[in-house]
Amino acid sequence: MEFIKGADVSSLQAMEDYGAKFYDLNGNEADALAILQGHGVNYIRLRLFHQPTRSFDGGDYCDLPHTVLMAKRTKARGLGFLLDFHYSDFWADWKAQTIPVQWQGMSADELEHQVYAYTCEVLQTLTDAGAAPDMVQIGNEIGKGMLWEYGSLKHPRQLAIFLNAGLSAVRAVCEKNRLQMRTVLHVECGADMPRTEQFFTELFANGLHTFDEIGLSYYPFWAGSYEQLRINMENIEHKFHKPVIVMETAFPYTDASHDEMPNIVTGQLTMEKMGLPPSVENQKAVLARVLCEVKAAQSGSGVFYWEPVWYCKKGVGVEKGQGNEWENQALFDEHGKVLSSICAFEECV
Repeated sequence: MEFIKGADVSSLQAMEDYGAKFYDLNGNEADALAILQGHGVNYIRLRLFHQPTRSFDGGDYCDLPHTVLMAKRTKARGLGFLLDFHYSDFWADWKAQTIPVQWQGMSADELEHQVYAYTCEVLQTLTDAGAAPDMVQIGNEIGKGMLWEYGSLKHPRQLAIFLNAGLSAVRAVCEKNRLQMRTVLHVECGADMPRTEQFFTELFANGLHTFDEIGLSYYPFWAGSYEQLRINMENIEHKFHKPVIVMETAFPYTDASHDEMPNIVTGQLTMEKMGLPPSVENQKAVLARVLCEVKAAQSGSGVFYWEPVWYCKKGVGVEKGQGNEWENQALFDEHGKVLSSICAFEECV
């Protein structure tokens, strides 16, 4: 399989709907997907919320209808497509894994059925639209579990049951439609070898079904050194014989904020953790280093940059009615012009 050079562009539809424009290195207006693809990006990742009401000011972005449209657009360009199931109405990560409102009050057995049925429904809808995913992510940053409290890591057997329901749904849709979709389980602890090993060892011991790839979040200013990432990837290959994808990475190109919400990653943090100030040059260098580390690893399958198109645009904040805390890590500046750091993708050969 071709090495994945990916971008999560889950904000793109909202950005465009609220007036965002995108420009290439020569200052010409263009489709953001075309700009990314022109610099080597070959895969798109899209997150899916169950019934969102707080996703950007529109409230409903990252729902199934929006995702179908974006998936069709992605596939029309010949790009690979990874679907990221959050199994929540809003952000699901290591800090929150909230059961969708429509599923709350259900028993664990009923939730297992919902995971299976919902996953089948979504994948069949995308397939019928001619936009079946090439890869499916069952849960997002699930290092502490999903569908809390039932599926928290404190209940590993129940967590394995939920994950198996999602994995079984992917297999069922693939068999029905004679398709192939790779499956990935994604944990946040990209540079933490002991935690990663413990998570998958415990889940396999509790009956976790087979799947294709292990996904890691790796933000070097939070996670740890490149060496620790490399050690974790090598251990995954040794212990679990799985390819590894860095599902999320980023680095700031500036310390400036252009709205009322402070940026979550500041120059103070990157200097303290990495000795690097925010700059376009350092953004490119960090992205290039992550790409090279993963590509050089025996198990390395690819890298996704998290939200490169999400520059500051009113109406497209971290939550309905709020600003953007991630804008300084986009690969486009505050006017929508792509930064030269995008070239890290095409230079990784």
